[in-house]
Amino acid sequence: MAAPIFAVTMPKWGIEMQEGLVTDWHAAVGERIAKDAPLLDVETDKIVNAVESPVEGTLRRILAERGQAYPVGALLAVYADPAVSEAEVDAFVAGFRPVDASFEPADATVTGAPAAPIAAAAPAPVAEAGEGGQRVSPIARRLAEKLGIDVTQIHGTGPNGRVSKEDVETFAARQGAKPAATAATSANASRRERLSPMRQTIARRLLESKQTIPHYRLEATVDGAALQARRAALAAAGTSASLNDFIVRATALALVEVPALNAHLEGEDVVTFADADVAVAVATEQGLLTPIVRAANRLGLAQIGAATRDLAARARAGRLTREEITGGTFTVSNLGMHGLERFDAIINPPQVAILAVGALRPAVLVRQGQAVVGERLTLTLSCDHRVVDGAVGARFLKRLVELLEAPDTL
Repeated sequence: MAAPIFAVTMPKWGIEMQEGLVTDWHAAVGERIAKDAPLLDVETDKIVNAVESPVEGTLRRILAERGQAYPVGALLAVYADPAVSEAEVDAFVAGFRPVDASFEPADATVTGAPAAPIAAAAPAPVAEAGEGGQRVSPIARRLAEKLGIDVTQIHGTGPNGRVSKEDVETFAARQGAKPAATAATSANASRRERLSPMRQTIARRLLESKQTIPHYRLEATVDGAALQARRAALAAAGTSASLNDFIVRATALALVEVPALNAHLEGEDVVTFADADVAVAVATEQGLLTPIVRAANRLGLAQIGAATRDLAARARAGRLTREEITGGTFTVSNLGMHGLERFDAIINPPQVAILAVGALRPAVLVRQGQAVVGERLTLTLSCDHRVVDGAVGARFLKRLVELLEAPDTL
């Protein structure tokens, strides 16, 4: 009986996932990998998922390139015993048919599960035979054509002399090759880059939100004198609290008092929640993430500050779990640190509202009939008019302003 060959395929996490972006490999061809050891990282809609080794075995072939997106079920790698010949591995890859690779983790960690080995007719991205039997990966062949390079001049460093993308890049660097279109048409450099799965998801959801949700916006200003005084008093006592900590805390309390905004619209049903799970927008290099401070209405300022700092740090490092970015009941987006006085935010469905927070800026204010120089904070609330009437949104915003102007109560 022939030694088994195992296929590692692109898993499916969640109903909406169509493809994943391979961001890193943690193993090399020829290496023996322990079962459940980290094998590769795959970026999906919002997070980077760790795919673990399905079995203990030898990694014989890596078919998925870093930085490339592959559909669910696509063949990413092949395991086989060292006794299995390269020809047998080639035949397995050439005959591989993608299968349903759905997988839902039982807990908050995100790991992958490969499909069982299958030999069938539909070929996956494999090395193609060129002149004289030379083997060239499809990605390498496309790159060589783009650069105007005769691929037969390249010495392949892969199994059986297979030419890889890296071989083409090395050859091109030695020859000083450039894409023909760029050299012929313009000296102005440009770069074409496909949207990552995360950015595709962000684009899809924002487009859906703008097209299907009737947004309206309400604006209010906060006299920041009491907030700044309270922050200074806490700092003198050895406790640090950011402006955002106060905003998240006050928002959570206002949501409990005006629960119509602490809700989801699911089909024709409105689901309201007892606790305020406040999503806090965090800008990362990959895109905007909204990790969630669970039951923020039950947390004090110090707890909210610790939670948001931890979530923001792990968001930027790509270490959030799916549970930490799913199920928020309301979102706070604060761009005040960038000096913006005010801005509008787009609702993140199925939520029914979002708060945009501007910078605390010097302004002339009226206090007790007298014009004084102080600091003003602008809040802009976007609401889904299908669920939240204007008077309800106004009541929420009014209560939020009251809480922020009386920060001792927070």
